[in-house]
Amino acid sequence: MSAKAGDPTGGAGDIEVLGFTPRYLAAFGELLKTEGGFVDDPADRGGATKYGISLRFLKAEGAFDEDGDGIAEFDIDMDGDIDGADIRRLTVADARVLYRKCFWDRIEADRLPRPLGEMVFDQAVNGGLLAARKLLQRAINTCLIRASNIASRPALLHTDGVLGEVTWSALRWVLLRSTNLGMPALAQAYREAAEERYRNIVFRNPSQKRFLNGWVRRARELGRWAQ
Repeated sequence: MSAKAGDPTGGAGDIEVLGFTPRYLAAFGELLKTEGGFVDDPADRGGATKYGISLRFLKAEGAFDEDGDGIAEFDIDMDGDIDGADIRRLTVADARVLYRKCFWDRIEADRLPRPLGEMVFDQAVNGGLLAARKLLQRAINTCLIRASNIASRPALLHTDGVLGEVTWSALRWVLLRSTNLGMPALAQAYREAAEERYRNIVFRNPSQKRFLNGWVRRARELGRWAQ
């Protein structure tokens, strides 16, 4: 059971809410500082957003009917569709449920050590699950290239966004190397990969240029609060 969408009480006492870990709650709180409240910017390709949740995302992920009442959980105004009015009515409790269900759990953030889990979570919310996973594989590859003189180094990863055992094995290998690698090197490589992704977005679509400075700051600060 999860908190009912739009519940101003925040679903106090709900089983789902009780399941939130301190680590997740801290990451969620930091993300809210970045994402902010309701924004309806015509230049934002995801449509109206609130707490970083776009209308496009809510239409795709909020249409489930958990309580079987015939109304989608995130059709908050119960008018038969999910639209900008429902985005406006989202509560922090709604965002907390959606972020965990749709991002934190899907990227297996609890399996990733700090601050890596928090960094991948941020980028999953901001750019999508596939992009966040690809950034992790690219960061791992950056570290593997630096370790090309070590005989036991794994092969470079295919950056397909699939975090299978090959990726997890390469990640463990990088984290266990304390000389010039380890978490500091991997975290920095992830920040650089995120910044490059943002710059490529603007290169492909110059209309997004006015967002670039904020995106670059976001990339460069990824995970620093959780170190």
